[in-house]
Amino acid sequence: MVENKGLRLNRRDFLKASAAAGLVMGLGYFASKYNFNIFVTRDAVNDEELQPGWQYSYVPSICAFCSSTCDILVETEYKNGYMRALEIDGNPLSPLNEGKVCPRGRAGIFRTYNVDRLKTPLIRTGPKGTWSFREATWEEAINYIMQNIKQLNPQPYEFLLIGGGIPCANYKPYFIPFTLGTQIPNINGTPMQTCLFSDQVPIGFVIGGFDLHATDMMDDMTYSSLIVAWGTSGIPAGIFVNRAIRYAKGIENGAYVIAIDPRMSEAASKANLWIPAKPGSDLYIAMAIINYLIQNNYYDDEFVRYYTNAPFLAYKENDVVKLLEEDYDDGTVKAYYVYDEISGQIVEVPPFTNTNKYDVNGNFIKPALNAPQGLTYNGKQVQTVFQFLAQKVSNYTLEYAAQVADVPLSQLQELAFRIATMKPMTIITGLKGFFNDQAVQFRKAYATIMALTGNIDIRGGWVYSAVYREGIKKVVNAYNNMVSSGKTKPGILLQRPEVLEQLPVNELPGAFFAMFPIIYVYNNPSFWITGVPALSYAYNQVLKQQGKKPAGAYTLFEESGSYAAIKGQVTWNGQPYKPKVAMSYGGSPFNFKWDEYKQVLETTFYIMIDILPTEASLYADVILPDVTYLERDEFFWDDGPAMDRAIRGRWQTIPVLWPNTANGLDLFIMFAYMLNPQAGDAYIQWMARFAGVPLDILKSVIQQEMPNYQQYLMKNNGYPPWGSFTAKAWREAQLSVLSEELNMPKEQILQTLRNNGVIVIKIVDDYFANHERIPWDLPAATPTGRIEIYSTILYYYVIQNYGYDPVWDPIIAEIPPNWNGGYAVEDGVYHSPPTPYNDPTFKPTLPELFFIEYKIPQFAYTSSADNPLLMAITSNSYHKDILMRAWINPTTAAQLGINEGDWIAIERWKLPNPDGSIPKLIVRAHLTQWIRPDTIGVPEPFGQRNPALTTATKAVNEFGNQPVSVMWAPGRNPLGGYHMNEQFTVRVRKATSDEIQAATQLASVQTPDTLPSQQAKVTTPNNSASQNDWQQYVSYGNVSTLG
Repeated sequence: MVENKGLRLNRRDFLKASAAAGLVMGLGYFASKYNFNIFVTRDAVNDEELQPGWQYSYVPSICAFCSSTCDILVETEYKNGYMRALEIDGNPLSPLNEGKVCPRGRAGIFRTYNVDRLKTPLIRTGPKGTWSFREATWEEAINYIMQNIKQLNPQPYEFLLIGGGIPCANYKPYFIPFTLGTQIPNINGTPMQTCLFSDQVPIGFVIGGFDLHATDMMDDMTYSSLIVAWGTSGIPAGIFVNRAIRYAKGIENGAYVIAIDPRMSEAASKANLWIPAKPGSDLYIAMAIINYLIQNNYYDDEFVRYYTNAPFLAYKENDVVKLLEEDYDDGTVKAYYVYDEISGQIVEVPPFTNTNKYDVNGNFIKPALNAPQGLTYNGKQVQTVFQFLAQKVSNYTLEYAAQVADVPLSQLQELAFRIATMKPMTIITGLKGFFNDQAVQFRKAYATIMALTGNIDIRGGWVYSAVYREGIKKVVNAYNNMVSSGKTKPGILLQRPEVLEQLPVNELPGAFFAMFPIIYVYNNPSFWITGVPALSYAYNQVLKQQGKKPAGAYTLFEESGSYAAIKGQVTWNGQPYKPKVAMSYGGSPFNFKWDEYKQVLETTFYIMIDILPTEASLYADVILPDVTYLERDEFFWDDGPAMDRAIRGRWQTIPVLWPNTANGLDLFIMFAYMLNPQAGDAYIQWMARFAGVPLDILKSVIQQEMPNYQQYLMKNNGYPPWGSFTAKAWREAQLSVLSEELNMPKEQILQTLRNNGVIVIKIVDDYFANHERIPWDLPAATPTGRIEIYSTILYYYVIQNYGYDPVWDPIIAEIPPNWNGGYAVEDGVYHSPPTPYNDPTFKPTLPELFFIEYKIPQFAYTSSADNPLLMAITSNSYHKDILMRAWINPTTAAQLGINEGDWIAIERWKLPNPDGSIPKLIVRAHLTQWIRPDTIGVPEPFGQRNPALTTATKAVNEFGNQPVSVMWAPGRNPLGGYHMNEQFTVRVRKATSDEIQAATQLASVQTPDTLPSQQAKVTTPNNSASQNDWQQYVSYGNVSTLG
């Protein structure tokens, strides 16, 4: 039954609650500062009250400032044909962010009304690396693009599509079908290597997740007894509002909080116990806790026995632990084996299910976690996965971990005891940190801790999202139907792609969403008409042929291989594999290893579609200006990782502000058809197939509406003030499905979403009451359906394709910190670190320090830095010290002669670049006792030198003009494909005057009249809306009027 709560807010109270006065004062300052003519000058008024003659409304929408995608309400005002957005608040009906919104969310107004907004198409006129452009019409820009593409004559695989965190979280239904329809196998996603494949995917190997924070699960801190915030820049006080809400509620409800972080982060500042563990020690702590749980019988016996694959029998062959299995003639898995304590026999259990309570014949069994000593099967010495786990961690004690971590033993004893005895418990980690050889095993290890303690899908632990549950139910139905009809055989789903193909790609839950595209699409040459797979996969095969490990064995949408390709180091079937054209949307390649990736942009024809300039704009050949999320309608989608199932929509709030901008999402359809009509048709087909909507409706609306928008774009050199043909097509197709599913008329769904922003369909308590818990009642999205202590993905895909490596051990393995060595030196080659860097207990001696980087809450990404409101918060006299400078301990600073605010050089001296140069950051120092004396930390989002970013470049006076990525090591993790940013030591010293001068220079401007801030002085924005527009706008009832 659909829960349809109405949103009923008193307008006067709503204005007061949203603190409109403070924001309007900020807007006035902004307008005055830049002589910006968007805002109409008015006499001083009390903005807490409705003003005579003005009409006010709100529009529910979805924030697109970061990948948290919070539900929001956008306040607007209207008078005499003038209309503007006023303020952004959280939507109180949202099960995701529960009415809360962060400063970034509020600052969405300042992104839309930003003086630096791209306002017209631009075509490069001067050398790359400079701001050198001429204004162009849309017709000129499109013709220029097509002329260059015709001249370059690229094959589909010679395109690179670049996206950031916003497309990743918001626009998968556009991006992924675009590559499938146009047969472009290459997406370079800026958050993929540092977010998903170092953090979330390794956790997913255990629990069956992929994009944990955006779709798969919530750490239910509200009801936790213990919260462990583990790692640099812990998420609860990092970029995710929904997690910050639950973190605060958990603390309010009495949760005990332990933070493990080399620095006192925002999350750590709220902790009961701060453990400032040494960088590189986290895996040792986790392994010691696992050992502690097992040795003291603190694990949840029932959960581990019946709902994980810990009871599976396994054996060791050539030092690799393999599961004991029965196979079909085709080599795929038919069944696994456990030792049944009831019968005293080895019995078979199904390959895919949620529980080990029954054998393949349906008999109730009690699988042993500890098999009898000396147990054999067909001549193989076998024992359980649980026993292998116990053996692998048996030498890792809390005493040794304390020595490695350089913290008091009492702290780790308290940590272990509380994890063992306080339930429900949750472990949460940051999106930064651990980018080293250890990351995969560390993330797997603390997911294993959650599994051993039975804190999976219980309130107060890790709780799967509603969209995940709905997806796994569909997978189970497809599997059962195909097996019962004889269309497939029982098996693990990694080896049953025909089952996963039954679902729309976007409905594949958790790990299946990554596993299926990685194995069967992007890394599969036969999927592509050209026979050429993703560039990252081709690069891995080149390394493999050279006897090396891969540069990302299990990755999706990473940029690994792109730099090697432009250096001529990648081939496929003996032919060079080299990109010719790059196109970015909503993400800056600045977030890659910039000193390398800018060379990719220098050697390709680079098309940029975005709202604001980025550092990468300095290398663009063509820039196409997009509209913001406040200026367009979009499709309907699920409410992120919320535990309740809800659908929501993004609604156009104001008319398109700058007349010569266009809707970038619509442009993708146009661009596909420009490549060729077959690609356009295929793109639409994949859109429908990806999202599970009727193709006939989607295609007919696009074919009917797109010509009108194309003609308007060419005739008026910009987009219509209202409307989007892709949004209209999506919505009509989606409403036909939703109406049947929800048993609601289409107009009622549309009106409810437009008025309320969300429709709550089913709450988490109902899922639990209906016996739809994972894995208690339903399988997890792992190949076996159980929580996997032994990762079958790592064995059946990675090990079988690339051989064994401790980095991807399917159970657990010690990975030393490998300071200045390991896989950080070069792709695919392990370099043993010299003494003393091969000692896990190593501590540097000044001027040598450990190096960490971290996020700050005010900025989700580098693109957030060009926001006047957020920069004002960050750069005032107090905050700039703690948010914009490198953190160094006062004791350490005194020995180095460094004072507060001094410019310092941070050099990666022991691990130089391949050409022998030593990378360095020149930044100011902040002295604080809240960081370890042996560690220096730097914030992430700064270092941009593009003069078109009039706000972001203010940070240059504190952080310099180089991104933190210049410090990243050359080599990549062989599994996750990410560069190592915490596997080296640095030398710290005071900077020279020449270094300071070089670090505070901006890029060259050759055409100042095309700077967006200068264009704002001569370009008139569109703030007009007719009375008819306004009446239609408020037809759903969200309006208040005075006078």
